[in-house]
Amino acid sequence: MPGLGEGESFLSSFTREDETGKEEKTFTWEQLAKYNRRDNAHIAIRNKVYNVSQFVKHHPGGSDQIMLGAGRDATQVFESYHKLSTHKFLERFYVGRLVTHEYPWFPEPSNFYKTLRTRVDNYFKENDIDPKICYWMFARYVTFFISSLMCFAGTIVFQNNWPLAVVSAAMWGITTALVAMTCTHDSSHFAITHKPWVWKVVGYLHDSYQGASMFCWIHQHVMGHHPFTNIDGSDPDIMTAQATSADIRRIKWSQIWLPRYVYQYIYVPILYCVLGLKTRLQDFIIFYIMRNTSIRLAIPSWSQLALFFTGKVIHCLFRFGIPFMFMPIWKLVLFNVIADVVGSYWLALIFQTSHVISEAEWPTPNKDKFVNMDWAEMQVATTQDYATDSWFWNTMTGALNHQTCHHLFPGVIQSHYPKITPIMEQTCREFGIEYHYVNTTTEAIACHINHLKRLGQRREPASLDNKTK
Repeated sequence: MPGLGEGESFLSSFTREDETGKEEKTFTWEQLAKYNRRDNAHIAIRNKVYNVSQFVKHHPGGSDQIMLGAGRDATQVFESYHKLSTHKFLERFYVGRLVTHEYPWFPEPSNFYKTLRTRVDNYFKENDIDPKICYWMFARYVTFFISSLMCFAGTIVFQNNWPLAVVSAAMWGITTALVAMTCTHDSSHFAITHKPWVWKVVGYLHDSYQGASMFCWIHQHVMGHHPFTNIDGSDPDIMTAQATSADIRRIKWSQIWLPRYVYQYIYVPILYCVLGLKTRLQDFIIFYIMRNTSIRLAIPSWSQLALFFTGKVIHCLFRFGIPFMFMPIWKLVLFNVIADVVGSYWLALIFQTSHVISEAEWPTPNKDKFVNMDWAEMQVATTQDYATDSWFWNTMTGALNHQTCHHLFPGVIQSHYPKITPIMEQTCREFGIEYHYVNTTTEAIACHINHLKRLGQRREPASLDNKTK
């Protein structure tokens, strides 16, 4: 995994003031949350609070990236993207201890995690491979994007040939989803090259072409879902209405049961077709309240503010303005609906099959929000992989069928997952850790549908561990 790089020169020149004899300062999470500005940025790692204000503009991963962690405990995100030994560089910024927690926290990394990290690091070193570089993967990004543009153009060119127009619209939806699952997804995890400007450019393209905010997505996905996978109240991907309120679906035993949930395994998958529209509209609410369900948003920079609004405008002009010059509005709406429905289904089913299943764990923190389980072991326990030997599904899911490896090594470009997944599997076997896997994508989707059916037709779990035996 990449180290600090050019930032080491700045770190080596910084010396913390001698505070010998001074009483150690403590921070509650509410106090820490106030230190979230570039000129006064504090980050907590392993219950230690660091004032990184002087390092923000020197951060090799970019100032926007380090500011994602400002004012919060960023332990899991920090350790996912840095070598575990990087902790030593932070000590010169130490200012106190974090004594309460806003989000779940975990024990020190286990031998399993350390061993796995070492083995994967060795794989890249021994084979002289940069984990963020893969030129044929870059070519695939371009291919998907050009294909999406061509399918969009096809809806205009073939608008009077209904079979070709409908196929073009459907393929526009699929290829747009593939752009999101490959280029956009990798960039949101800073896995495309080591250059922050590349991630920023992809973010511009995402906001403008997809119509969804990269800023909001990173908070939901990188700062929320990845560190707190399947933890009720912390993982934005499984947030539902409060336990005493009704929600559109029931995916957790903590939710109340209603008679309509008996049929949710039928109607909920149908509703997944509005995922794209929901995401684009929900961005405005998230940006207004500065919170994505459980996750507080960092203070956006001026460029991030500009991108949010200009991205929405450019997307609307591209998606509706250009076609409106060449076709009647009813065709424009129809082809957009087809594309959005198909793309939303493709994304939603891929996303749901990895975690929202009965086979996965749903960890519960104690009253102090402590999870008595190694974070890496939790990632294995809360995730299910499928069809990892299939070139087709590796390509068409953006390697999200290697979800376990992706959660453990999010900063690695997806094309390397087929090579490091066997390393992860072997390490799991050696440490006696159960690895969830099914052979086909059909089985993976069935696991999700069966989970909806199970929680719709039962008020309480059949066993204490909430798992299918």
